[in-house]
Amino acid sequence: MQDKRIKILSRLGWALLLTAFVVSCNMQQIVNPGSQVVHAPAYVNPHLACDLCHGTEEPKAGPALFPRDADPSSICLDCHDYIENHHPQNFSPDNPSDFPFPLYEGKVRCLTCHEIHGGPKHEGTLRLLREGPYTDRRTICFKCHLRDQYTAINPHIMLDSGGNILEVHGKPVCLLCHTIKPNPEVDRTPDVRFRADVGFLCWRCHPPMPDPFFNKHFLVTPSNSTLEIMQETEEQIMVILPLVPRGRITCSTCHNPHQEGVILHEAAAKGADAYGRLRISFMCDACHNIR
Repeated sequence: MQDKRIKILSRLGWALLLTAFVVSCNMQQIVNPGSQVVHAPAYVNPHLACDLCHGTEEPKAGPALFPRDADPSSICLDCHDYIENHHPQNFSPDNPSDFPFPLYEGKVRCLTCHEIHGGPKHEGTLRLLREGPYTDRRTICFKCHLRDQYTAINPHIMLDSGGNILEVHGKPVCLLCHTIKPNPEVDRTPDVRFRADVGFLCWRCHPPMPDPFFNKHFLVTPSNSTLEIMQETEEQIMVILPLVPRGRITCSTCHNPHQEGVILHEAAAKGADAYGRLRISFMCDACHNIR
């Protein structure tokens, strides 16, 4: 047991440097200072088969476009791992005639902001956002919202000077990401509930990491051998490397978004306020046998 711990820690020196380089969202700036950041390639449209949403391989415009008069936005939730969306839905905007995107029965729905077929030429856009691609993904948000009002919010600052949970617009800051405010005294990883897929929550402010790192990690299901290394790391170093439904890697697998002092459980609290918010400093070594 002790030998395994020494083996892991002995690789800290150069693994730390490698991790900082690989997982940095600014890696391209390090390699080529002054260059424009190149975002991950267009989202691979998962709706390759028409029948997955339309119930037929030859959908036709009209009342039968979706099976059983299904609400097209509800079909999105058949695959996405959340119940309450990270953006409010089913509401009518104050000035619908001036609204920049399409409404459905006068209301904002999933397809208001997302063009599910990948744009007018079907070439694909990042996150299937309408009128994309955007250099800064938040640009689409500011087509409806006041930039100054929203950019002032930092969801990673969660506590006031007295250690109490801060509020944003009269609600606990936790609810920017969670559907229910977690109880740090009793809740563990399986108990918390999110407003959206974890990656979507992070992308509201952060760009995805550069390729090829991103495509080889995000929403990838670890192999059995990798899972064994991860479990060994969790036991040896007392850390939790959480996965999302169907056992897939996401942003929070490696990064802890919480402020120090919010989470009480030691293993889950590791990485809070750390450099890069990495759960452990030699992050690559948590899943890979780096020699």
